[in-house]
Amino acid sequence: MTGRDTTKDKYRLYGWEVSPYSAKVKAYFRYKGIPCKNIVPNIFTLKQSIEPKVGKVIMPVVFGPEDEVLQDSSVIINELEKRYPDKSIIPATPKQQFVSMLLELCGDEWLTMAALHYRWNYPENRTFILNEFGKSALPYFPGFVQRKVASVFAGKLKGYLPILGITEQTQDALEANTHDILQILNRHLESYPYVLGQSPCIGDFSLYGPIYAHLHRDPSPAKLIANYPNVLGWVNRLKDGSAEMNSGFIENDEIPDSLLPLIKLIIEQQFPLLEDSAKAINQWAIENPDKNKLPSRLGDTMLRIGDASASRFNLTYPYWMYQQISDFYHELSSTEKDQVNLLVMGLFETSETVIGFLKAPLKNRVLLKRCRLYLE
Repeated sequence: MTGRDTTKDKYRLYGWEVSPYSAKVKAYFRYKGIPCKNIVPNIFTLKQSIEPKVGKVIMPVVFGPEDEVLQDSSVIINELEKRYPDKSIIPATPKQQFVSMLLELCGDEWLTMAALHYRWNYPENRTFILNEFGKSALPYFPGFVQRKVASVFAGKLKGYLPILGITEQTQDALEANTHDILQILNRHLESYPYVLGQSPCIGDFSLYGPIYAHLHRDPSPAKLIANYPNVLGWVNRLKDGSAEMNSGFIENDEIPDSLLPLIKLIIEQQFPLLEDSAKAINQWAIENPDKNKLPSRLGDTMLRIGDASASRFNLTYPYWMYQQISDFYHELSSTEKDQVNLLVMGLFETSETVIGFLKAPLKNRVLLKRCRLYLE
């Protein structure tokens, strides 16, 4: 008698090892202990099964036990947190939840620039990545066919560099900024196994995605993460799912001083881009009263990293990410808002602009559906 096939009782996670968002979700499944079958989708699966379900060839995608489909790493994790509330990765206190959401924004929308830069602007990575892409996309084909097809994927991804403002004018500043982030994390992780204490939060998983999948796995620059031993240990803990016990976050909603420089960097770097995205969406809504499907970009904006700057597309997706932060903030009590305000104000000598953006309710709300944004 054969045993019952339990595949349908599990979640099925479709993603490649080289994908930062797939790494984020895979580590989350491991930590939570949610039954999951990891599947490396080939090009035919992506075109025939994934694209019709979610709207485009994209990873990660999760199929649930009832064949429900979840796409976008944040959507996947938010939904599974509702279904599996034990060992929650969402802090229950206002400052820590706010910080964890900022860290998620950093991992998903800022560190991806460093990930793409190091992967595609270092020629030493090309052979490794083409082999990785090729083996995943066409596992049973000869190597030369795999690499030829993989070069198409590679060309598309490298094309995102100027879209994001990664140019000769910003590359050095971006690398310096990446080392600043890694140095802050390395110092902070001397005292804590995870960013907010003894258990990982959503920010851990989001930061882990690009750090593991790109900065750690890609061969060049050699030993980029190994130069930061506490970050490397943190990567290994999240990769191995070794945080078996949910020991909790730091008591009393404390945000350690060692984490404050990273919070300041996130706000300085990303809030101006978010403000530009919000302004562009507001203007587009006025000019297109009969439309609700937002373009993925609305004109151009400026990327500023330290003293360097370059033009980049004004992207709309980060607005959806910020909308979650804004919703959380505006649902807080007045006392809880004051606690968050004091945290932010303590980081800046002149904080009126930052606090003003945070306090202002968003004029337009968006929905993420089939990989596209729609005005509600």
